[in-house]
Amino acid sequence: MDGLEVAPEQRKAGKYDSGLEVVPHMEKEVRRDTAGLHYVSGPTSANPGIIEDGSPEPKSPKERKRICGVTSTIFWLLVVGIAIVVIGGAVGGGVGGSMANRKTPAKPSNPDLNATSTTSSTDTTTASTTSSGPVTTGTVGLAGNPCPRSNLTTEAGSDGSIFKLLCAVDWPSGGEAASGNGKVQDLSIETEYTLKACIRQCSDWNKDESNNQKCKGVVYSANLTASFGGGQGGNCFLKSKVGKYFPNADTSVAAGIIG
Repeated sequence: MDGLEVAPEQRKAGKYDSGLEVVPHMEKEVRRDTAGLHYVSGPTSANPGIIEDGSPEPKSPKERKRICGVTSTIFWLLVVGIAIVVIGGAVGGGVGGSMANRKTPAKPSNPDLNATSTTSSTDTTTASTTSSGPVTTGTVGLAGNPCPRSNLTTEAGSDGSIFKLLCAVDWPSGGEAASGNGKVQDLSIETEYTLKACIRQCSDWNKDESNNQKCKGVVYSANLTASFGGGQGGNCFLKSKVGKYFPNADTSVAAGIIG
C-alpha cells in the first residue's frame, strides 16, 4: 500500500556506545585528519615522575661527596683517630716524664748536718777491690772506707762530740763556710787509715788548750794514692768550719760536729 513509511527511531549514541567520545577542552593541541577525526595531544603523563604502571619513576643515585679520594664519613673518622693517637702520645709522654722526675730526687745544695740521724756508724771499714783488704800502712792503696753505707749516720768523738757523716763530700780549704760566715781552713793534715781515727784527731785537737781555734769537722780520703800523689801530704784534714756542699769521689767522706 502506497503511503508514508514510518522509519524506526534512531537511538542516540550513549555514553557507553562505541564510537567517538567528546573530550573536554584541556587546552591541548587538536589536529584534524582527512576523515575529520580529532586527535588530542594531551600531557605525556598525568603525574610527572609516575610511569605508566603507577610505580614511582626511579631516581638516579646521587654521587656521595668525597674528600682526598675517600667519602667524607671515612675522612673525618680518620682525622678523629689521628687526633686521639697524637693527644694520647703527648699525655703519655708528659705523665712518663713527670714520673721519671719524681723518682730521681735532686741532690741538696748543702746537706743538713743538723738533721736527726737514725743510726750510728761502727768502726768497720769497707775492703778495697784487692784481695788483701784495706791497707793499714804506707801511702799507696785504699785504706778503710765507710761509704756509702754510713752516709748520713753519726760517729762519736773521743771527747763526746757527735759528728755527722756525709759520703762523697769535700770541704776544700778556702771554700765558703756552710753558715755563710768566713772561709774553711785546714787546721792540720794527718795520715790515718780509718775515719774513726781521723775523727779522733779532731777531738784531740779540741782537747789541747794551746790551740786557739776549734776543730769543727774533718774530711777523710780512703784513697791514699790520690792524696799523696797529689802532694797533699796526708789524707785526714782537720777543718776550722763546716763547709758548703762540694762533691768529691766516693772514697771521700766529710764529718762535721753537730753536738
